[in-house]
Amino acid sequence: MLVNYLSARSYDTAGFSCAEDLDDHLSEGSVDVLILDLNLPGEDGYSIARRMRDSHPTLNIVMLTARTSLQDRVKGYVSGADVYLSKPIEPEELGAVIASMARRVESTRDKNSALAFDVIRLVLFYNDREISLSKTEGVILKGLAEAPGNKLAYWRILEIAGLEFNDAGKSALGVRVSRLKKKLADAGIGSTTIKALWKDGYQLCIPIRIM
Repeated sequence: MLVNYLSARSYDTAGFSCAEDLDDHLSEGSVDVLILDLNLPGEDGYSIARRMRDSHPTLNIVMLTARTSLQDRVKGYVSGADVYLSKPIEPEELGAVIASMARRVESTRDKNSALAFDVIRLVLFYNDREISLSKTEGVILKGLAEAPGNKLAYWRILEIAGLEFNDAGKSALGVRVSRLKKKLADAGIGSTTIKALWKDGYQLCIPIRIM
């Protein structure tokens, strides 16, 4: 019912019955808002929220559940929820919450709309600034910007950056990513631009237009 309601209001909406189906979807692309139940088969909603908050820091998470105690609500917010709603709920109220989040998403996109990367000149443009990148930094940034969900595994980044597949290569990659993040932060783009995914790789947390 909720999928149909939100789809009818022009939101690109999909429903999933378990965490595995959600993960399969996220491996092929990103989402802006996650509406999450708590009582799910397998991994529960609290665990999913914590994991999504770690790997998708800009994701908006709405918990929608019949569990209404104060303890449950506090646990929901601690797990990463932005909004905790109780069932039953009128679709119009949920629609108002999603509309509010959509405005924030669009505002964030507008704020970063001037962020573009010239892959030939290795120059990142942000408003009236030009940030020069090294070849390796450019390769890393382009790879992340074009990857599904804006994230790449360590081995893939090492491969495209021409680094060795060993601890030394991984350490060198960490140094290069740190330098890239510092350049982005110094330009005023933000503090959370590239996130390390524990034992997995890196994720780009800001929209960038590739030129």
